[in-house]
Amino acid sequence: MPRLVEDEKEAKPGKEKAAQPKTRKKGVDKWKKKVWYTLLAPEEFERKEIGETIAEKPEMLTGRTILVTGRDLANQPKKQHIRIKFRVVSVSGSKAHTEAYGHIIKDDFMRRVVRRRSSKVMSVNNYTTKDGKGIKLKLIVVTDRKASGKQKASIKKKVEELAKKVISEFDSKKIIDELVFGNFPNKLYPGLKKIVPIKRIEATNSEITAAK
Repeated sequence: MPRLVEDEKEAKPGKEKAAQPKTRKKGVDKWKKKVWYTLLAPEEFERKEIGETIAEKPEMLTGRTILVTGRDLANQPKKQHIRIKFRVVSVSGSKAHTEAYGHIIKDDFMRRVVRRRSSKVMSVNNYTTKDGKGIKLKLIVVTDRKASGKQKASIKKKVEELAKKVISEFDSKKIIDELVFGNFPNKLYPGLKKIVPIKRIEATNSEITAAK
């Protein structure tokens, strides 16, 4: 289980007078005052334990983030290349509750997907969820054969049009689950295959922003 630990800065010793013996002042060991907290995924991810973190006070945990692979989160080995972003929003006892605010796919995975005799079309755009939150989303469409410049432009325009519609059907608490584990690519595919045969559609990066 991942553990998040804050780095402690070592205090620099002060200058001693030559005539005085060197003495060490007794100080409070800050580590003894700190407590370990269990990080819990939100309800849409079954409140699974996703890691541990340490803090001196519960309020210091708010806003702290952690990345969890899809494999660790949902026991799906095929999702090892995906990392879901979680952020602490509240603390109850020794439990720190989080929210999912985005995800990222490793670049080396996408490099393996794009082969010769295919084209890659990338789109980075801002969308709005059903509950009015903004989400920045990066989409990559890989064609089954080389696409012309005109076809690439059509794919980019169409994928953004389709993504806007699909994302508007989910609230911010459900959209990350849909992007990572749901049928999001399948909902875009029918509209894109009419332009050129499609090999793969991936939402490679997302991040929920403030309400619109």
